[in-house]
Amino acid sequence: MAVTEAARWRREAVQPVLNTFAAADGVDAVIVSGSTARGDADRWSDVEVGVFWARRPSLAERVAVADVAGAADIRTVNEGTPPWYDHIYLGAPRSDGLMVEVVHTTTPAVENMLDDVLISHRPDGPSLDAIKGIVDGRDVRGPRAELVAGWQGRVQPYPRELALAVVRRDGNIEQFWRWQMLAYRHNPLLLAREFLRITSQLLTVLHALNGKYCGHPSAFKRLDNLGLSLAPPSLTARIRGVFNRPPPEGAQLLHDLVEETYDLIELHLPEVDVHLLRTNFRSYRKPLDALPSPD
Repeated sequence: MAVTEAARWRREAVQPVLNTFAAADGVDAVIVSGSTARGDADRWSDVEVGVFWARRPSLAERVAVADVAGAADIRTVNEGTPPWYDHIYLGAPRSDGLMVEVVHTTTPAVENMLDDVLISHRPDGPSLDAIKGIVDGRDVRGPRAELVAGWQGRVQPYPRELALAVVRRDGNIEQFWRWQMLAYRHNPLLLAREFLRITSQLLTVLHALNGKYCGHPSAFKRLDNLGLSLAPPSLTARIRGVFNRPPPEGAQLLHDLVEETYDLIELHLPEVDVHLLRTNFRSYRKPLDALPSPD
């Protein structure tokens, strides 16, 4: 895929940030990730940078590095366990500058997370999102830059047991009937949220079925570039129709996409109890106009 002009100049603009963090005391490695790394950034895109520390950094250390890198503004978060986030603005203060989202974590935290996902097969959205960031990572530098190549090699190929765990969790799409309740109440806000919940679960399942890492719904921001070879036909157009058509038509599109995805699971991951998934998906709660008569 060709690198967009937006990605090209962002890669250049972020070089001082990468170099300054890579030279900081206590840093093992630094990467650029996200759409800038993949090459599909657009004019709205921020830049994502991952910084892997040998030990927990202080807030003062993080701010000092941002100052040296020529930041026009910085917003920090420094609470709890890793990861920690900084928003560094280049060229102009928030919100007119180019935002560089710096995600700080420690090398031991990454190793533990990979063990949890790849060995124990306990996936969660943040962990899968973090692995996606590592997979996309480029412009790697730092005194232990080889760590990143090791992690990238470790997560590929996508483990079958991990795919099974993700599909069993996110393939359990419950209470599909709720769309009728929300449409009856003329509540487009909650209806859109319900369609988003189901579509996000569906796309997470399809990514796992294809051996691709993803984390949260923002991972699907470019529907035309999902790269899913195992998927229902016309997936992107039908997803757009879910949200663009009247609720009954959108719900039917979404219903069919889920059922066709279950067909793919049966074919490619037969270890999954698809009958159970279908039973939960097809469950229905009848609306009541009077108290039911006892049997």
